[in-house]
Amino acid sequence: MDSRTQPNNSDCEPDHEPDHDPVLVKRALISNWAKRATNLGYSLFGVSMVTVIWGVVVDFTPIASRIATISLIGGCIVLAPAILVQYSVKAAVRDERDNSL
Repeated sequence: MDSRTQPNNSDCEPDHEPDHDPVLVKRALISNWAKRATNLGYSLFGVSMVTVIWGVVVDFTPIASRIATISLIGGCIVLAPAILVQYSVKAAVRDERDNSL
């Protein structure tokens, strides 16, 4: 038995409810949403690129132009804040790790 992970409480009942730090829970939730937004932003960039390539190869119609433009603008709007939030979460984790004993 490792004393760091399991205390020697053989006469006590084990506690089935782990302690959750609300800051860590909120940070994990924000990180999860930032990852999802990053995936969405890159997907929108992909849609824009595929639409432009399709328009160049097949026929560049106004609809293809609208789809490419809207997906490019949407990707920029979604991706930029998501990247900033991910860097912020990583910096908070690094700061907490460096400053804790």
